[in-house]
Amino acid sequence: MAKKDDVILIISKSFSKQRFTNKEIGLCKDLSISKLIIDHGLTDVQASNVISWCCMQQRFFNLEEEES
Repeated sequence: MAKKDDVILIISKSFSKQRFTNKEIGLCKDLSISKLIIDHGLTDVQASNVISWCCMQQRFFNLEEEES
């Protein structure tokens, strides 16, 4: 998949509260609210929710690594 497709998948998963893969978590690090608004047509609230879900997934992934 192209990077834009990956970002669309991240947006979709964040709206449906699904877990991210390691690759998706890595891609989240490049996202910003302004990028989601400008490049993907999200509202400020939607973009903020996507970034929040990315942060939660990153924390969850870090906790899983610590427990292993």
